[in-house]
Amino acid sequence: MLVGVMAAQSSQSAALLGRASLFAFIGLALAGLSTVTGCKSGRERELTDSEGRRFSAKCERSGDCTLSQVAGNKRSDDKSALALTRTGRLVGICDVVPGHGPDTPADCRPLVCLRDSDCPPAHGLKDGQCLNALCTDPAQALVPPDSVMLCLAGSGLGHDLAHQVERYALGLNCGTPCRVPAPCRQP
Repeated sequence: MLVGVMAAQSSQSAALLGRASLFAFIGLALAGLSTVTGCKSGRERELTDSEGRRFSAKCERSGDCTLSQVAGNKRSDDKSALALTRTGRLVGICDVVPGHGPDTPADCRPLVCLRDSDCPPAHGLKDGQCLNALCTDPAQALVPPDSVMLCLAGSGLGHDLAHQVERYALGLNCGTPCRVPAPCRQP
């Protein structure tokens, strides 16, 4: 009789242990699934610059993005690659020589937006920040490269035309602290 009771208890223990193992397995599987889907670091989004060009961007929450142009005018010189810039308050897209950074802030144009999801993320956040229809990092100070991008916004690509040279000089002379000159787009 004692053997029968012990066998029954052993059978119940095995069943409980089997259920516990099953629940533990399900719990681990769900935790793993939520980690894969919840912490997915890259997110595809479309970015637009002040020249109306559109870009496909796969961005990490750290702010690193892989960019490709999907619409709009392209540079016809050796600056065929793209780079994201966050020199100061504004976020911009720069035309660069492959493997290099921008030669000058005049190679960059600010990103425009309607909502936060139109801006690349940074600082571990899901989205960037859209303020006054520009992608910004409001914690940063306005600096001369920001002023240059705002003065060149809407002037077309490059920086060699007479009106672009004038706007570039205007943007560089924003003072200390930097204040974007009145004729330029304001932050």
